[in-house]
Formats: sequence, structure tokens, C-alpha cells
Amino acid sequence: MQKTLIALSVFVALSSTSLAAEISKNADVVVVGGGAAGLPAAVQAAEKGAKVILVEKNPYLGGGANAAEGLFGVESKWQRGKSIGLTREECFNYLMEHSHYKADPALTKKFVWGSAENLDWLASHGMKFEPIQMTPYDAPTWHVVGEYKGQEHGAAYIKLLADVAKEKGVEILVGTPAKELLKDGNKVVGVKAKDSKGNDVIIHSKATIISTGGFGNSPEKVQKWLGWNPDVFKASVPLNKTGDGIEMAWRAGSEKTPMTLMLHTGVEGKGISFPGAIYCMSWQPFNLWVNNEGERFTNEANAFSFPNAGNAIASQHGSTAWAIWDNNSIDYVQKEGIDNGIGAIVPVLDKLPKLKEEIKTALAAGNSTFVSANSLEELAHKMGVPAANLEKTVAQYNKLAEDGRDTFLGKSHQYLRPISGTTYYAIKLFPFSYTSLGGIKIDKGFRVLDKNNHPIDGLYAAGVDAGGLYGDTYPVWTSGHAFGWSSYSGRHAALQALQDKKLAK
Repeated sequence: MQKTLIALSVFVALSSTSLAAEISKNADVVVVGGGAAGLPAAVQAAEKGAKVILVEKNPYLGGGANAAEGLFGVESKWQRGKSIGLTREECFNYLMEHSHYKADPALTKKFVWGSAENLDWLASHGMKFEPIQMTPYDAPTWHVVGEYKGQEHGAAYIKLLADVAKEKGVEILVGTPAKELLKDGNKVVGVKAKDSKGNDVIIHSKATIISTGGFGNSPEKVQKWLGWNPDVFKASVPLNKTGDGIEMAWRAGSEKTPMTLMLHTGVEGKGISFPGAIYCMSWQPFNLWVNNEGERFTNEANAFSFPNAGNAIASQHGSTAWAIWDNNSIDYVQKEGIDNGIGAIVPVLDKLPKLKEEIKTALAAGNSTFVSANSLEELAHKMGVPAANLEKTVAQYNKLAEDGRDTFLGKSHQYLRPISGTTYYAIKLFPFSYTSLGGIKIDKGFRVLDKNNHPIDGLYAAGVDAGGLYGDTYPVWTSGHAFGWSSYSGRHAALQALQDKKLAK
């Protein structure tokens, strides 16, 4: 019997091997990754007459862009139509100061000055935009994508560009992860990928553009590359972004750049989902935030600036904290609506009609991350924080609310409301992330640079895989920055590649 099983195993193994084949293809440009950067790169190259193949590891296009909403732009015609007078110089200076001058000024300027032209290019293909100021603390640079064939926002962007790519003759291979770059000496000459049937797909190309969307879904790389605890610093959405393109570029000789995560306030637990009502409540500026010692540590209006909120939480002991509200807060939301939305998905003034139902479900599930009590002492016990500290913190906070002035941390009187209801709620806050930022060093022509700061012939990078745009914190004031950068850099990486390789027709 054992010999029979062994023989069967060998037969299956040999059969599986014999079924796999090597498929060879040729292209002018191969694009690795079919998301916010990869699709415009493919479309732009094809429009200029290049033969383009796009490979995407997931069985669908878009990645994180499907959940994105709007692109950065400044001095656009849509802003002009709303008499928005923000200038390129203001945005450039902000971005450089925000990064503490760690951002590459040439790349930053090129993007800021070209952002409106990129929106015009997208609009020329039928994309619609509306400029929106996301929060009271942001600039009105966020160009939210309009409806296309029943899709909205980032999903509409992906659907439209995928349609244009197919129309222009781009060969799109989904479920086909790239595994390594092909090299001839110091020149990158294509990509080796593997399709869903196990076949090796060898694509010979004159130019290769990496746009794989970062490494935010790899706990191992979050730990190894950033030194952060992946049990705390978790990805918001399971997008299978595991740093493949970054690793391939490094193996090909790319210089590394500093990397970080686009942090935001995140919560989890049974019955709690993004962007559900409880999730939205955790983002409200009227909450009281305390650390694991039961002490207040930040102006809670930082919730409007999700990367800063993520930083504030991450800097506490254990890199977690708690948001506290009461039944009066629930009454306020259901009468007046929320003060802070979740992008365009859950808008400001939404009254969270399912909030009480979600609270009941989540509490019944026995979550340790979401608790309720009728006294602060009981609440502290369930949170695992010192009761004396929490009671003192709430008393001090309520006194500031009564006075209408936060002399401790400077929260605006608009959001300074006492925590004094008959029922208290607390939810644990984590520094979750939307995406990673950086990894591959590029020049202002989107060419990947080696350790001697020289371009690697035939290799380009775009989107969040490319480094040089950020310091340690994402710049949310210039709303839509990462989405806008991905779109712009993908297109212009393609244009540069066509110019370098004399492929444009």
C-alpha cells in the first residue's frame, strides 16, 4: 500500500511538471502591476504606439486603487471652476516642509506642477472629477472620481482605464505574478512571470515598469524592513501587496530608499468592519482618547488627519490606545450627523442609522477591543487601564469642556464635549495602514537608480514602490497625494521609457 502511494505521488508530481510549459512573449514595454500606476502606464505607452503587456498577480485589476477615491491636483480647471485659488508653490512648499526636506525636490516639483495636466489626460478619456476639501484641516486638492459604468471613485478609475487599455491593444495577464527581472549584463530586458496554470511566462521587453503597490500586506516585511510589530501595525484591506516589485528591483541592483506606512486609526473585533458605524465613531473628534495608562495623550481632532492620528497612537506604550464616547455622543450623531467622515464613502453629516444595532452586536460578541459600562471604574476594568487614572482624566477633560477651552492639548471648542452620559463606550485604536510608501530609488525620469546613483538600463518604477516622495509621515493636507502620484508617475514613467528607448510613434 505504501509503495502504491509513493508511486502515485511521483506520478502526480511528474504529471504536474509535464503540464507546465514555458511561454515566450515579446513587448516594447512590460508593466508589472495593474493598479493606480500600472494601468495609466500601459495606456499611455500603448497610445504612443508601443506594444504593451501588463502582468498582475491578483485575479483582478486595481489593487488598492479600487478602494481609493480621489487624486491630488492643484491649479486644475475643476478647482478654477469653484474659485479655489490654491497654488502649486503653496503645495510644493508644504510638501517639502512636511517631509522635513527629506522628499526629493525635483520629483516633488515635477509631480505638483504636472498634477493638473495628469487630470486633464484622464478627463480626455472620459473620467469625471469633483474637487472636495476632505476635512476642515486639509487643502481642497482632492479630485474625487465620478461614476463610470456603475462604478464610483477608485473602482471607476480602474474600470475606465482597463477599458481603454483593452481598446488600445494592451495584453493584460491577470493571475500572473512576476517572479524576477530578466537581465543581460546590467540591462533589464524583461520579466519572468508564472501564470495560474503554473506555466513560466517569459516576456522580453525593451522597458520594464514596476508598479506593484508596496508591501503593506506582508507582516514579515513590515517586521523585517521597518522593525514594526505586525500584530499591531496591520493592513486595512487584504490586497496581497507583498513587496514583490521592490524585491525584484533590489535584486537587479536598485538602491534602497527609506520606507514607511501610510498609517491611520484602525479598529477591529467581531461585528466591527470598515467602514461600518462603529468604525466611523472611532474617527470622531469629539471622542476622548486615552493610552493604556488611562491618560489623555493627543488633541483628538487629530482624527481629521489620519496619518497624524496613526502616529499619535503608534507612539504610545504598546502602540495602541482607546477612544471613549458616551450615550450622549450617540444621540448627537443620530441627530446632527458625524463631524468626520471616512473619505467620500461615509460623508460628513451621515447619521449612522445602524450604529445602535452594530453596537449591540459587537458587545454581544464579547470583544475585548470594544467594551461598554455604566461607570468609569467598570469601563477601566474592561479596558485594562488603571481606574484612578481614567477617572482623573475624564474629570479633567470634562472641566475643560465646561470651560470651553482645552488648555492642555488645544482641541477646538467645537469638539470639546464632556464624557458624562449614563453609558460609556471604549474601543481600542490601532495604527493600521492603507499602504506602504517607498523602497526603490528613482531619478526625476522615473528610471531606477543603482547603488552608484546611475540608471539601470531598461528599468523604471512608479507609484508607492518608488521612493523619494515622503518623509516618515504621509501628507494628508494635500489630499489624494498617493493616488495622484501613482497615476502621474505611471504615465510619465511610460513616456520616459518610450523616449529613452525611441519607441514612440
